[in-house]
Amino acid sequence: MMEPLYFKEQLQAKEDMLASTTNFLLQTQNDLERKNKELILSNNDIFDSINFASIIQNSLLPDVNILKIFFKDASYQVIQQIGIGGDTVFIKNTNKGVVFGLLDSTGHGIPAALLSISSILLLKELMTSMEIDNPKILLNLLNSRLHKTFNNKASIAHNEGAFFCYSSANNSLIYSSAKGKAILLNKHGEIQELCSTKKSIGDNATTEFELFELAIMTGDKLIIYSDGLTDQFGGEKNRKFSRAGLKTLLSKQYLKNASDLCKLIHHEFVTWKGENKQTDDVSFIIIEF
Repeated sequence: MMEPLYFKEQLQAKEDMLASTTNFLLQTQNDLERKNKELILSNNDIFDSINFASIIQNSLLPDVNILKIFFKDASYQVIQQIGIGGDTVFIKNTNKGVVFGLLDSTGHGIPAALLSISSILLLKELMTSMEIDNPKILLNLLNSRLHKTFNNKASIAHNEGAFFCYSSANNSLIYSSAKGKAILLNKHGEIQELCSTKKSIGDNATTEFELFELAIMTGDKLIIYSDGLTDQFGGEKNRKFSRAGLKTLLSKQYLKNASDLCKLIHHEFVTWKGENKQTDDVSFIIIEF
């Protein structure tokens, strides 16, 4: 028979092991709680920074009332994926009328926001120093400057979008587009998708963008949008909202003015997205002639 002393030693060894394990688990729990608090503080700092950056980026967005001087109505929305991002709107009056457009920059978040802000500042500089009222020239110059600044050694940044120039003297509208998405919705509800140069801004220094002229009539509406709108997943079958979905919505609601139509598209986007994560930065402009 084993001596009582043996069992006592075995019991003590197990108790020591249990105490050691318990102390280890308690220490691990304390470490996890400390790291969790650090992560929460770090996460809060990040979100505070993003919120502040969002205020800065939104302050660069133009006054839509400039467009309302020239057109019957106008409205726009910019909905960045994480508060800051690569979508932006540009509006600048000229001696002859107004230049306006939309840019969708590479990527999301902070890098895209920096590129977006850089592009807007370059556009403002070009418009101020050269009095440009031709969207083709504007895109060609922006393309050259972006390529020289960011893509001289490696292609890391580009923009897509479309720019329009309206002349109030002869009621003419010309535009140039770099993979831009735009629709003309006429006063009868008929839809025309606008042409585009299939090149991005900044990819190639020698790219020449095309110039197009658009015939407009009173009651027509122009919708310029980024692909984040139509690429959003949602709905009952979790599919993309799609260009077809946007065109169906526009053809049914063509009698609404630009401001109400803008609110409706925003509402439909939010409803379609539901609980899904926003797929991309989203922006759109609506002009009513």
